[in-house]
Amino acid sequence: MKSLLDYDFLMHDVFYRCWHILEYIEKHPNMSELDHEAIKATIMDALVYKGLIDPTKESLDLENMCIREDLDHYCYEEHPNVCGIPQWMKEKFRHKCLFITAGNPISVFISKPPSKITRYCVYDPNTAVSSIFPDASFFHAIYNSPTRGIRIEDNRPFVEVEINGELYLVDTLTKRIFKSSYFKEAFDMEITGEITRVSELEGKSLEIYKEQTTETKSYDSTIPFMEMTIPYLKDNPDQAEFLYEYEKSRSIYPEYFEEAKRFSQMVGCCDPALLKIFSEEREKRRKGYK
Repeated sequence: MKSLLDYDFLMHDVFYRCWHILEYIEKHPNMSELDHEAIKATIMDALVYKGLIDPTKESLDLENMCIREDLDHYCYEEHPNVCGIPQWMKEKFRHKCLFITAGNPISVFISKPPSKITRYCVYDPNTAVSSIFPDASFFHAIYNSPTRGIRIEDNRPFVEVEINGELYLVDTLTKRIFKSSYFKEAFDMEITGEITRVSELEGKSLEIYKEQTTETKSYDSTIPFMEMTIPYLKDNPDQAEFLYEYEKSRSIYPEYFEEAKRFSQMVGCCDPALLKIFSEEREKRRKGYK
């Protein structure tokens, strides 16, 4: 038996609904059964992904917060009904900066928690998610909310992708994935309107999609603004994943952080000539997005 607290990867690198996953468990003692299932799948996905447990011999005892050397508790599932965003997906998100994400890595863009002030738009993150898959489908639906327990009558945008031969809905709002067949039955999903497949796009629609999912080299232009807000987010537990992914991006894209630092220094010295030169250089680089 090994305590979950003894796995550094779980302690520092794994998240659920934007929180550090073990802190989420601690602070939500009355979580729903759906959250229980999603958390179990998320923990096992992370430990198997990092090679920290043997899924053929070990299982998760969430009640006692430990991994046991038996298969009598929750075992790893390749296709769980619900799970946090898998680790392999997050890794792909970290290495793509898109036009539709304003040049930010997808990982930084979609790790922001839903705003409590403004309506959270899922069109852009759904499109960003689709970019790491060979194909994807977009559609609108009404359904029974698994989180709020009410019927969502507004047409909600969804993105559906294939993961290891199984169709999944990627919920960028709650940072979870749902097996499509499970979600459609359990939450009485009714698809409204047409289903749009990326592989079937043509004409102007295809042109727009390609533009939105074009990789860019303009992350440096948003870094100075994020740097100003970071100090105000550090005590907020639902900003934990955003802060983590932002810091992670610092090691993946050091050149953008250097460029952003240079820009901030120029702004600070208020030299109009230098600022003009710098702005022209950045604009030339961004025009082709690459």
